[in-house]
Amino acid sequence: MKRSILLNLLVLGLVVAIGGFGCKTRPKGLTPITGQKTAVGGPGAGPFVNQGGVGNGLDTTGVKPIDLAKGTEGQTALAGLDTFENFNANRDVFKAYIVYFEFDRSTVKEGERAKVEAVAAYLKTAPADNALLVEGHCDERGTEEYNRALGERRALALREYLINLGIGAERIRTISYGKDKPLEAGHDEAAWSKNRRGEFLLLTPKK
Repeated sequence: MKRSILLNLLVLGLVVAIGGFGCKTRPKGLTPITGQKTAVGGPGAGPFVNQGGVGNGLDTTGVKPIDLAKGTEGQTALAGLDTFENFNANRDVFKAYIVYFEFDRSTVKEGERAKVEAVAAYLKTAPADNALLVEGHCDERGTEEYNRALGERRALALREYLINLGIGAERIRTISYGKDKPLEAGHDEAAWSKNRRGEFLLLTPKK
């Protein structure tokens, strides 16, 4: 009897050990992406794994179209990104179209989708040599490394959404700032909700 019990315990121990071997703990809420893993995406960046439909009957009610005649206020030369050295970046054009995310999520919320549609509509009527930089941002909670990855997933989610709306992948670049550039300096949900965001910058060729 004792021998049988010991044998059963030994087998159980081996099963647990084998089952645990090779399993790594992962942060909750990670959205899997394939392909490029760096902070700056491009045509080679892997697709965002969508969680729900994209580009199907999106409601743009209450979202104003972006003014194509917008001036060059806010236009600055991009620094530190060699890929864009021949472009100027204008943040003001899309400053009313910041997309906000839920905590620890990279899914584009239904209530934010109309903003992405408005950006896509603008790009479809803008000159073909105009491009877009999509920034991913996070709130202050979590490690720098984790937030950098989460910001990347948010930027890639917006990029993939725009591609599904008909914008050429070659016109969209992404970058993650993690928690480095908060909009709000507070340490509560009111501030955090504003810092979990994606921003769009219009890229125009330098003349």
